[in-house]
Amino acid sequence: MAAGYTAIPSPHDEDIIPRDIHFGILGNATRHWFDGDMIKTVTADGLSIFLPEGERYFIRSLKHYASKLKDRELAREINGYSVQEAFHTREHEDYNRALQSLGYDVEEMEKPVRYALGVAKNPLHRLAVTCAIEHLTATLSSVTLRRPELLDKAAAPYRRLWMWHALEELEHKAVALDVLKAVTPGMPGWKRYLLRVTAMNATIFPFLVIFLRNVRIFARTDGIKTGIRFWLRFLWVVFVSPGFWRRCMPLVLSYYLPGFDPKNKDDAELIAKARAWLAEEFPAQAAPAGKAG
Repeated sequence: MAAGYTAIPSPHDEDIIPRDIHFGILGNATRHWFDGDMIKTVTADGLSIFLPEGERYFIRSLKHYASKLKDRELAREINGYSVQEAFHTREHEDYNRALQSLGYDVEEMEKPVRYALGVAKNPLHRLAVTCAIEHLTATLSSVTLRRPELLDKAAAPYRRLWMWHALEELEHKAVALDVLKAVTPGMPGWKRYLLRVTAMNATIFPFLVIFLRNVRIFARTDGIKTGIRFWLRFLWVVFVSPGFWRRCMPLVLSYYLPGFDPKNKDDAELIAKARAWLAEEFPAQAAPAGKAG
């Protein structure tokens, strides 16, 4: 049975709905929970390493501008976004404690994440980095919700967490870029484009290096040698079958189009299906806040 769920609907924006869900990953800590396969599992576990620090970073980046916005509806969206991300932070901290309990050196894996996120000091640059990472997470979320069967062989608590996370990432996928546009009204379009693309390049390549470094730490803890056979199978999993990264690449590259706008991609039907799935998994969805069981 799924963990307790309290829906906290926003009175201002029905499309961004913070949901207070406890998945209990720490109480269900499982090694190789994804099809009994270390490499499939690490594609998700390795992402969780980035999330608590990353989500706190996103909240700070957008909150910095909330009081300065003339568009009060957008400011309210930042609030809904921030509450969603705060719940994500809590659940992924629990997730990472579960990894620690299984013997993985989470602190060692998180160190370069904190360093990388600390490089940008200018608030506008931090906002641009947030836009880039939010696009990456929205991309992963879109693939996850469009192909939920990819997680069919995942342990239930982990599958539920990633599906819930994917839904909420799509619900707030446009907020960061909307804020970037709102706070740079006098910036030429080409300059704003250069800002966000430069931020993506400055983010995606260091994060890939950190991710692959952490894969080696996961494998070492499991007593698995990371020689050529290991990396060939890793490439097979992420690019061929099931091909998580291959499926993401077209959406990632769309960010480099000059006219990119996440609202141009209508995910309304996908979000509706995910909400219906969530209602089945968590019957307490309709309960008033604070009364879910």
